[in-house]
Amino acid sequence: MKKVLILMLIFGIFVSVTNLDAQKKSNKPIEGKVVSMNDLAIGSFQTWTKEAAEAEAAKGTPFVFMSGTGKKAQIYFVYNEDGTFASKKLAKYAHNAKVGIVGTVKKINGINILIMELIDTM
Repeated sequence: MKKVLILMLIFGIFVSVTNLDAQKKSNKPIEGKVVSMNDLAIGSFQTWTKEAAEAEAAKGTPFVFMSGTGKKAQIYFVYNEDGTFASKKLAKYAHNAKVGIVGTVKKINGINILIMELIDTM
């Protein structure tokens, strides 16, 4: 039993140290645009109005942040600092051509996670 507990403790420390290496705090904003997951799935990006995007988010359509274009595009699932998914907050910026987000980037299981501190129109 003690061996199992020791192994679990060592594994926990290893995961914690690995996650620290995978974090990157950005002091300047990451620039990109807000897109819906539906747009990503079909590969066609629509132009949102603020009202339409907020209505879609209220229905449960998830919004994410896309930085870059083409093969160099990075998709980020954005979370608030309290750990809640920031889809509804992102929807308020979906009508803007360019948005900047300041926060901490983590890569977990190959997925880009952005813990947002600040979002604004660029």
